[in-house]
This record gives sequence, C-alpha cells and structure tokens, in this order.
Amino acid sequence: MKTKILFLFSFFTLLSFSQNDTLDQHDEKKRKNGWWMVYLNKNWKHVKDTSQAFYYRFNYFDHGTNIYPMGTAGKNNWKLETEGEPLTETKFKMLDGVYKWYDNKGHLFSEHVFKEGQYISCKEYYMTGLLHQHFDYTKKCKRQIHGWCVSVYDQKGKLSMEGCMCKGRDGVWALTH
Repeated sequence: MKTKILFLFSFFTLLSFSQNDTLDQHDEKKRKNGWWMVYLNKNWKHVKDTSQAFYYRFNYFDHGTNIYPMGTAGKNNWKLETEGEPLTETKFKMLDGVYKWYDNKGHLFSEHVFKEGQYISCKEYYMTGLLHQHFDYTKKCKRQIHGWCVSVYDQKGKLSMEGCMCKGRDGVWALTH
C-alpha cells in the first residue's frame, strides 16, 4: 500500500515539475543531476528508502553537487515543532511549512522553512537565542539559476559575513562576498 501511494505521489510530483526537470536522474558520469527525492527519518537523517522514512523533501544536484544542503537538524531527545498540521511518527510526510528544532534543554536550535518539499531557508541559533547563521535559498547569485545566500552573525548578533554560494565560470562552487 505504501509503495502504491508513493508511486502515485511521485507520478503527480513529476507532473508538477517543468517538462525539462525529472526526478532522480544521473548525468553521463553517473552523478546525481537535477531534482532528487530525499528520504529522512524522524530526526531528519538521510535514509535510503521509504521503509525507514518519516519525511521527504526535494533536493537539487548539479552534476553531483548538492545545491540545497540541509543544515543540522534533530538528535535523540530533541523536540520538533511545526506550524500547521501536527507531527506524527506514523505518517510519511512531505516537508511543507516551518519546522523548529529544540535541543534537550528547550533552546531553539534551528528553524527550517519548506514549501511543497523544497527548501526555502534555514536559520541556526546560538544557545543564547541569537541568530548564528541564515541560509536563504530564495536569493540567487547574479545570473545563476541555482545558488543561495548565507549570512553569519557573531555571538553579539552583529553580521560578520554575508555572501552567495554560486557556480563560477570554472564550474567550481564558491562563496562570493
């Protein structure tokens, strides 16, 4: 039953991507390329298939390079909260909305935003509650389809670095300021 549901979901998901994008493809050198479905366990660690998955999301690869990496997420005894539909550990669910991870002492550790399975942003916090880093996947580098911006703050809340991760002319991904 779970396999049939996943198949139907995958079919309709493929229809929602543009005709040039397909799921789970490799390039000529057998590297991941394009959109991939990523399966996650209850602590958001990557798992290989749906048999161990509680959640899933989509990720884009550029000839083997993970374009939208997922930051640190849950650990055992950490609490995950979401806005909207309550979380259950028995439901295989696409990440969609705002998800907040709290450490075992109740401190907000990170906040992740997804829209229909695609990563929008990630904020990681110091134990003091001040913002440590913000990855914004909606802001693009100049003339880049894929890429994202990052802001890093010191422990006093002052912006210490800001830039974009993008692919250079030589094909190498780098942080530009």
